[in-house]
Amino acid sequence: MLQDSSSNQTSPNVLTNQTFEGDREAVRHVIIGSPLGVRRTIHQMHALRYEEAVRWTHPIAIPDNRIIITPEQGEIMGSIPLFN
Repeated sequence: MLQDSSSNQTSPNVLTNQTFEGDREAVRHVIIGSPLGVRRTIHQMHALRYEEAVRWTHPIAIPDNRIIITPEQGEIMGSIPLFN
């Protein structure tokens, strides 16, 4: 369970829309980067047997360099820092 760091209590909204398949929770992954970087990452994930490369969508252009991500109620988002 996720906890609210400010109060050390479990957040009731975080677990509202989770879907499980066996012991696996359904989550969404979005990879944003150059076309080559996105393709390489997808193939690396495939090589690690994380997910089949064919299950990813075809590349989607980001219009006007803007993207809007609309989460479902109770969802959160995480990211990892960029590296140089």
